[in-house]
Amino acid sequence: MSKYQKGSFHETVVMMTSNDDVILSVNDFPFNTTLSLAPLISYWEDKVKNDPGCNAERIKELTELLRSKSELIGHIEDTSIIDKYIDTVDLLMEDIFPVALWENDLKAVSVPFKFESFYASPKLEELRLVDGGNYAKKLNLDPKTLLFRLTLQAYTIILTKFYNANFKIDEPFVFVIEDKFTGLARHYKVDVDLKFMQVEARGPIKPLTAQEINFLINRYNDLDLWMQVLPPDNFEFSGFAIYDFTDVTMEQTISSLRFDLLDRDSVSTDEGFLDLQQKLRVLFGLPGIQLGFASYPNLREFDTSYARRLWNGLILTQECNLKIEDLKQSIYEPVIRKGHTIVVEDLNALPNPTCIEQQLMDAGLRNLIIAPLQYEGRTIGLMELASPIPGELNALSTIRLKEILPLFALAMNRSLDELRSRIQSIIKEKYTAIHPIVEWRFTQAAINLLEKIEHNTSSEIEPIVFRDIYPLYGSSDVRSSATERNKAIQGDLLDQLVLAKEVVLAAKDNLKLTILDELLYRIDQFSQKILQELSSGDEAAILDFLRKDIESLFEHFTRKAPAAQHAIQAYQSAIKNQYKAVYNKRRAYEESLYMINETISSFLDREEEKAQQIFPHYFEKYKTDGLEYNIYIGASLLSNGDFEPMYLRNMRLWQLMLTCEIGRRISTLRANLKLPLEITQLLLVHSEPISIRYRLDEKKFDVDGANNIRYEIIKKRIDKANIRFSDERLTQPGKIAIVYTQQKEAEEYERYLDFLRSEGYVQGEIEHLDVEDLQGVQGLKALRFAISLKKELRHNIDAGDELLSIAQSASLN
Repeated sequence: MSKYQKGSFHETVVMMTSNDDVILSVNDFPFNTTLSLAPLISYWEDKVKNDPGCNAERIKELTELLRSKSELIGHIEDTSIIDKYIDTVDLLMEDIFPVALWENDLKAVSVPFKFESFYASPKLEELRLVDGGNYAKKLNLDPKTLLFRLTLQAYTIILTKFYNANFKIDEPFVFVIEDKFTGLARHYKVDVDLKFMQVEARGPIKPLTAQEINFLINRYNDLDLWMQVLPPDNFEFSGFAIYDFTDVTMEQTISSLRFDLLDRDSVSTDEGFLDLQQKLRVLFGLPGIQLGFASYPNLREFDTSYARRLWNGLILTQECNLKIEDLKQSIYEPVIRKGHTIVVEDLNALPNPTCIEQQLMDAGLRNLIIAPLQYEGRTIGLMELASPIPGELNALSTIRLKEILPLFALAMNRSLDELRSRIQSIIKEKYTAIHPIVEWRFTQAAINLLEKIEHNTSSEIEPIVFRDIYPLYGSSDVRSSATERNKAIQGDLLDQLVLAKEVVLAAKDNLKLTILDELLYRIDQFSQKILQELSSGDEAAILDFLRKDIESLFEHFTRKAPAAQHAIQAYQSAIKNQYKAVYNKRRAYEESLYMINETISSFLDREEEKAQQIFPHYFEKYKTDGLEYNIYIGASLLSNGDFEPMYLRNMRLWQLMLTCEIGRRISTLRANLKLPLEITQLLLVHSEPISIRYRLDEKKFDVDGANNIRYEIIKKRIDKANIRFSDERLTQPGKIAIVYTQQKEAEEYERYLDFLRSEGYVQGEIEHLDVEDLQGVQGLKALRFAISLKKELRHNIDAGDELLSIAQSASLN
């Protein structure tokens, strides 16, 4: 007896897994389908009744003409009859195949759920999309998947007609064929119109409740179950289907490129590179073009081998002996220096070719496009498309190229980040990273130590202390990150327990062992426990139970209970990863958290680097479930001691604008996250100067002196603080909290907020709040405001407007 026939269909909770295996035991389409033109006759007759503008006399002639051809009435078993009466069929098909579009349409009609057409437009017949068999191959599907999709589509029609169930599958078929002229792949999406197809029941309709229908829908992948409940022999399809094809080669290729470029190996392996080149040939419809791309390193790194790790260009290769000077006066110089795109119709026509152009011609290339790969306003590399045929690539080709350049730039930047990370990990392992702004002081201390050693005095290095500097602190914290992480762990554990339960239930059909009931009981106990609360040891305990008590039985179940094989395969497929556990929801959480942190970090690094050029300062950041950073500014940090309070005001306003921009960017990013996490942001204002000391044991700076400890205590405790006499957290998504202690600080920041409102960053009223007393800290106050998320601001940071220059112009007034 099938497990689905035990008890009621009704379910309160439905557990869905991310790996739904298809269950379909038949090898051919299980429903009876026949060709019939009867729905077309009905169409014409209804048109007479409902369309006053139609030619009733002509329609009457058509229907009488069809009825006079007895072989075209009723079910048509042999489609060759269509050829016999082709003149009559031509007339009947006029509304489906308008004469004006006949030559260019890609349209055909066929027996329901079969791709062999019996009537098609000339252009479609020329392409042979629905002719010659091998339809699974043309659709890039295995035969079982194609059969599954057609069978499921048939059942959706049955549910709609007989049970008024709204169940649709919106997954189009896309045919892929080879272009007979270029030899490249072409993609054609087919829209299926079934208005001339009908389904009839052979006998009484079996009643199904809403719960029973939902039960089936929730198990859409198990069509063996569907065939038990609604046997195919009880239904028959007749009429014909209309297939309308659209060339989607460009859209499919760009989508495929986008997917490929997310793969870290796409720009760093030979296999990935060749696959990208082939897709670009399809996109441009040119089978002979060649692809190249190369990163553009800093000038001082140009000749180093590690800087060429991402060189897979036409001449800029890892093994080339080119120098930076070789690019001068060449066609590559305006691309790298100014970010221009260069189109060369014919290299042979250049009046004064450099050695670069000569190498390209020696390689048999005549026609070339070179475009910059730009990321966040910087040229990080270049992309090349070349052809041996002059003029094959031209200025019009750059229109299509613009659509894919951002994809290549993103992939290039990711690969460069990975390369930099490997380099930085070596530096951090072997050396102590010292911020450039204070490197002079460490050099001075080292020189002083050498002098002491030479004079046989103390061999201890002097302390590194910077006094009278002003701190700025900011944090962008992911809201409820611990709760979201726990929910992800709970979800993955529940999914794995459900999969394990499916295995044991399937085994019980063959093995009548009481111990299996005990295992089911323990699975349910674990599920109930983590549904209520996830304790610290639950994850380890559940995984230990599943591995020792469930997975260890799989081999035995496979031999003794063949019915459990599908469930075992589903379980094993779901844990096929490095963690050997279901890891879908946790991966979504981790990827979303990573994207938030990377977005904040990269934007902060970009703007902070610009800020250093205006006035040098010490900067450090820390990644947690979010990001925190410290900025120190003051005369003692600089070897020349040149500092004015104006620079502190400018830095504070810049930090405030920066925080607004981070909030806006994360709000935009949330739509693309697998888990739409939110962030909260906080700034801490401290007007009194402090001292920082370099701790040799920890290799980091820390606040120095008892009077300055309060500042560090506030930093560590303020992010979880509530508003005084309230349960409301001070930090809230979409808002920025500015914590301060002195009224003059509030007045200064209120001026900044008034300016930011004019820039479009602030919306709503400014809240003046008292912060609850914290352990060791009392009397804190805060300003809180909402960030404006409107799309257009007065200044466009990404278009070149500088945050710091905007802040400077405001703070000087």
